Amino acid sequence: MKRKLWITLPLVLLLIVLSGCQAVGNLDIKNAMIRNLDVQSIESSQTISVQLTPSASADAEDIQLATIVNALQLNIDSAKLQADGKMSIQGSVQYSGQKLPYHIYLDEQGMTIDLEGAKQPLYISFASNDSIEGLSSLSGSFSTASLKGEEKEFAKQVISFLYTHLPNPSNISMNSVQQDVYGEALDLTQLHVELTGDELITLVKPFLVSVSQDKEGIRELIGAVYDFMSTTLEQTEPGSAKTMLGGSRAEFVNKGYKEINEMLALVLKEYDSQLAELQESKEFNTVFGPNTRVSTDVYFDKDMYIRKQSMDMTIALPDTEYTPISMIRISTASQSWNINGNVTADPVDTAGGVLQVSEKTTPGTFLRNFEKTSPVYMLLNNMNGITEKSIYFGAYGDYAETITRNRVTLVPVKDLAEGLDAKMQWNAASKQLTLTDDITGAVTVLKLNSNQAVVDGQSRTLSSKVIQVKGKIYVPLRSVAGILGATVAPEGDGFTVTRK
Repeated sequence: MKRKLWITLPLVLLLIVLSGCQAVGNLDIKNAMIRNLDVQSIESSQTISVQLTPSASADAEDIQLATIVNALQLNIDSAKLQADGKMSIQGSVQYSGQKLPYHIYLDEQGMTIDLEGAKQPLYISFASNDSIEGLSSLSGSFSTASLKGEEKEFAKQVISFLYTHLPNPSNISMNSVQQDVYGEALDLTQLHVELTGDELITLVKPFLVSVSQDKEGIRELIGAVYDFMSTTLEQTEPGSAKTMLGGSRAEFVNKGYKEINEMLALVLKEYDSQLAELQESKEFNTVFGPNTRVSTDVYFDKDMYIRKQSMDMTIALPDTEYTPISMIRISTASQSWNINGNVTADPVDTAGGVLQVSEKTTPGTFLRNFEKTSPVYMLLNNMNGITEKSIYFGAYGDYAETITRNRVTLVPVKDLAEGLDAKMQWNAASKQLTLTDDITGAVTVLKLNSNQAVVDGQSRTLSSKVIQVKGKIYVPLRSVAGILGATVAPEGDGFTVTRK
């Protein structure tokens, strides 16, 4: 069953996004979309909202989540993309009649985010956060307008191939209209597309047949993949491309073409029987039925640039005990202006400093950067998981060292503090240890060879004395973990320390 779903679902998702691909009237959609990849600078605005419809099996928590999501709307009031790739986005998140303003600025070095209620803007360095480097390629209209060099050429080849073969749905039209864009009345070409889930299925096979017949196109696309990947690999590790890609460009293309050709032949041979089997499933027919639908309007100017877009997509979900949502509706609308004009992104004011965000940024550090009355603080403070920590003391765990004194388990205080993000300070002269709780900011003072702790001025008795063994300071695990807001539970031959 998984293999059969793999055959249809990825292509169906592509069709949802790219529906309507052949020329309609005088509008050459493929070339128009490729032309929009050459946008160097642009200003735009956009709104995005999601509506969730709870199913009959939804519980109170599911309904509450749907209510929260349904009250949200993302507003991008001003997005600016400079020709050099710098970008700014200003807008608000609307929820329950309130608005949370935000201001984002991106350049090659990183991203700065200013949220209402933040004491300092957040700064994420792309150099030290490789996992989120893709954020630097965002554009004001969430399009591919900021693609550069090899990325752009590769995207053009992929889009050209797909738009060559994806068939048009039955409900597609082109009209000449006048629309207001950023206060200016423009003569535009409107592309209107409507598509339902059941029609999506009928479009998959013609797409596969068309692709299978384009032998030269497949080879060119595989070659484009090789060129893009080899360029990327050579930039990061010179001389590695040929080894990583399994040979020369010709070898890569020949091998790839053979595999794709064989796969397409197998898929087309079995397609009708496998689709018939899938359509026996009520769940499949719900998702790919008439209640799943997308309606989109794209408006092009005389130069074939997209100036306005709107989309309304509804996805019907099967009614099962494991599906708390019966329907998801996504609505978005955007407009663009000053295309390839003189656009200057708006930097975030960082005169008062920034909070550098990285993998080492603790939850408490993040929370303390927001005023306690701010919407962001209240949202984060109530969010499940943001303060959660779980570490294991024992063999093959996060920390292996434990000792036992009088049936009390003690652990190196450095390990416990590190695991729970507590700040630790040692005063050798007074033999005092100070721990600062990451979440609450509570200060705990411990003294060597004493079982007394002082927590924010209040005395506490520990289950054992603080001791020093071979130069390391050990503290009673359960007592000190409790002071730092965590609980301890035996697990196997060790102990799990959990903070909610």
